Formats: sequence, C-alpha cells, structure tokens
Amino acid sequence: MQSYFKRKMEEVSTFITSGFQGVISPMERVTHEVLVGWNLVVLAAVLLLVVVNKQLYPRQFRQLLSVPGGVAHTNQLLREWSPTRSFIGFAFFFAYIVVTALFLQKASVIFSRDVDTYNSLGFFGILLGGTAVWMLLRYLTLAFMGWLFRQKEVVARQITADLSVSTYGFLVLMLVLLPVLYIPNSVFVWVGVGILFAMALMRLIISVIETRVFSKLPSFYIFLYFCTLEIAPLVLLFTAGMRFFANNTVL
Repeated sequence: MQSYFKRKMEEVSTFITSGFQGVISPMERVTHEVLVGWNLVVLAAVLLLVVVNKQLYPRQFRQLLSVPGGVAHTNQLLREWSPTRSFIGFAFFFAYIVVTALFLQKASVIFSRDVDTYNSLGFFGILLGGTAVWMLLRYLTLAFMGWLFRQKEVVARQITADLSVSTYGFLVLMLVLLPVLYIPNSVFVWVGVGILFAMALMRLIISVIETRVFSKLPSFYIFLYFCTLEIAPLVLLFTAGMRFFANNTVL
C-alpha cells in the first residue's frame, strides 16, 4: 500500500514539475449578438412618436386605426382631415420606414451570420433609404394612375388605407423586434416576414374594396393592378434576399 501511494506521489510531482508540454493557442470569441445600443434608442424614439401623436391627435389616431373596419370609416376620416397633409400621417409613415428598415437589418444579420458587415449603422442607413425610396415610388405610381384615370379621390383613399395598415404593421413589428434583438433566432425573423406579407395582403384587400366602390373600373383589373403594386415587389425582394444569403447572388 505504501509503495502504491509513493508511486502516485511521484507521478503527481513529475506532472507539476514538468508541466504541460503542448501549445495552447487562444481562440477568438465568436458572438452572434445582433443587439446594438442605438437599436433600443430607435425603438424608444418610435414609441415616443406614437405616444405623442396619440396624445395630441386622439381622434385622428382612433380614426386611422378604424379604417380597416369599412368604407364608412374612411369617409368620416377624409371629411375631417387628410393623411397626406397632417403631422400624424407623416410621422407614422416615417415610423413604418424606420421599423421596417431595422427589422430588415436584423434579418440580414441573422440569415447571413455576418455581424460585422450587416449590423452597422451605415447598413441601416442604406436600408432606411431603400425603404423610403420604395414607398415613394409606390405613391408616385398611385398619383400618376390617379391623374391618368382622373381618380384623385380614389388615390386619397388608397393612401389612407396604406397609412392605416402601415400603422398596424409597425406597431406589431416592434413587438417582434424585441425577441429578435435579444434572442437572435430565425423563427422570430420568419414571424416578422409573415407580418410583412399579411400587411401586403391586408393592404391589397382594403385598396381593392375602396377602389371598387368609388371607381367604375372592373374588379379584375383593379386586382391585377394592386397585385403588381403590392404583392409582386414584395415577393421579388424576398426571393432576391434569400438567394443572396444562400448563394451570395440574386441570380
């Protein structure tokens, strides 16, 4: 027994004095965190914008959210104020652009797993500008079609419906952004993508109803027009984005 303990003590002593003979190479810590400090500032600013508008324009706020309830709600809203000439209209369109751009940035980070490239303030600015240009082109197309067919009232109704759906959209999308920021899982990103598609479908249905009631255009042509304006660009952008992150090309 004493020889056994003596042998073990010699082995331990040899290990301590000789040490570890291999080479330990430091490994760089890898992180997939998508939360950056200014992200919460952006969400807080958007939330503050909503609260301020709700306090300053409570009636307009309720009317805006009631537009999906039917044509009568749109009639009442347009009799009292114009979304294109009001502070609440510009504020909520801006909020929609900001929240959508932030969601697209975080989706890019999670799908690509490239934090350094896509999680910067510069890339957020690019997405912000791209979203703003996309919405501006949509409204210019609406304005041109309204001028071409002499349907300015219909265009005002379409913009009102778009503003109402966009308001619902960015409010719900903000709730999805919180788990995306703290739990960067693709499941939450797909939920957000589903919300964007649901918004496009809801906007399509409301716009078709509003246009059909106040114009003499055939329903089939109206449906095709809004599919081209709403669904097709969204599907195209989604397909191009998925191909880019999968194959590093959109072709």
